[in-house]
Amino acid sequence: MTSMRYSVAAIQMTSSKQPDDNLRQAGALLAEARQKGASLAVLPENFAAYGGDYRSLGERYDELVSWLCDQARSLDMAIIGGSLPALQRPDGRPVPSPLVRTCSIAVSATGEPLARYDKLHLFDADVQDAQGRYRESDFFEPGQEVATVSVGGLQVGMAICYDLRFPALAQRLVNAGAQLLVYPSAFTAVTGAAHWQLLLRATAVQTGCYVLGANQCGQHGPRRSTYGHSMLVDPWGTVVDSLGDAPGALVAELDLATMSELRQRMPVQQHQRFRIEGPYDT
Repeated sequence: MTSMRYSVAAIQMTSSKQPDDNLRQAGALLAEARQKGASLAVLPENFAAYGGDYRSLGERYDELVSWLCDQARSLDMAIIGGSLPALQRPDGRPVPSPLVRTCSIAVSATGEPLARYDKLHLFDADVQDAQGRYRESDFFEPGQEVATVSVGGLQVGMAICYDLRFPALAQRLVNAGAQLLVYPSAFTAVTGAAHWQLLLRATAVQTGCYVLGANQCGQHGPRRSTYGHSMLVDPWGTVVDSLGDAPGALVAELDLATMSELRQRMPVQQHQRFRIEGPYDT
């Protein structure tokens, strides 16, 4: 019988431009999550490097995926690697220079890659912080496909950071059977304080899913800081547990029986008058 309870972890980091330092930090926090009983851990966006030359880091893509697989195998814990830069599209075609794809990799507890999701929505926005102007489209090529993955019987919908602002994507994922939506992120300190919890809770309520946000935190350089406050939200919109603004491993339990009961009491998905279907525009 499939378990109705899962312990999941959000890994919160302050990643720098130094991949090896970041991997040491990530490895220690993954081990902490497993010690606390997590069966699935989600790393934040840009966990291997935040800033710097993403094309150069993309040369290490296979090595970084292998690192995720080794961590999962040694810890006997499934891992979703927040985001990595890739020089190839999922079909093997090269991404035109100077861009990369930014993608999330799901790995089983036995160390086998399960799914890849390429970030659909790119953060091109002006924020009233020291950075001011964010233009992900200068560095990244957007993905084209949604992705769900079964992790130990749990149906997980994959997304990355800015995707959280687009309810049509969340609806596509729940239509595909998602029970947990994951948002590995690097939400800025300003936008995070304003919208992070609000968006996570609203997404949970609108979809009837558990929602896990694994965020970067702290100061990443003179002009860039992130919000932290990684959290798990239940389908009623209640924050099950959350972190503050320092690195750490949040481990919390989700209960699919509770989710099923809430969906029966308030069958929002059955009441949908509009269906989000078909491919995204290319």
